[in-house]
Amino acid sequence: MKLIALVPLLGALVMQSGTPAPGTVRVWTAKDIHSTAETLAKKLDAIKYAGEPQGSDGNRTFSIAYREGSGQAEIHDTLADILIISEGETTFVYGGKIVDGKTTAAGETRGSGITGGTEVKLGPGDILHVPTKIPHQFKLAPGAKLTYFVAKVVQ
Repeated sequence: MKLIALVPLLGALVMQSGTPAPGTVRVWTAKDIHSTAETLAKKLDAIKYAGEPQGSDGNRTFSIAYREGSGQAEIHDTLADILIISEGETTFVYGGKIVDGKTTAAGETRGSGITGGTEVKLGPGDILHVPTKIPHQFKLAPGAKLTYFVAKVVQ
């Protein structure tokens, strides 16, 4: 009987230490984001990018991203991005048209750049909201590093 009573308790403890239940308050401190970025810096792909999922809640997913190079231009048909710059500086380009756009997944288009877009310089503490179907791209200066938090919202 005592073992049976422990099973629900152990299940609750595992749930608390793993992915939070929907509707749970989540906190990502600057220290957490910095630490994750240090780990991601050792996992860069061919375009000098690495990201780590941080879970989801309803129609939202969260991740921490790290870059040492410019990103591809991209458009999401059903996902809006909310981006918070944590460390580093970037030129963010949005609007206009994607150059050499190709479908890379359902509802996702990527390309080599953007023509006719608006450029804005961003740094730590700056926040962006990119609605669905808006081309956007991070451009980094040579040697630059960028860490940011991403919330993707299905619309």
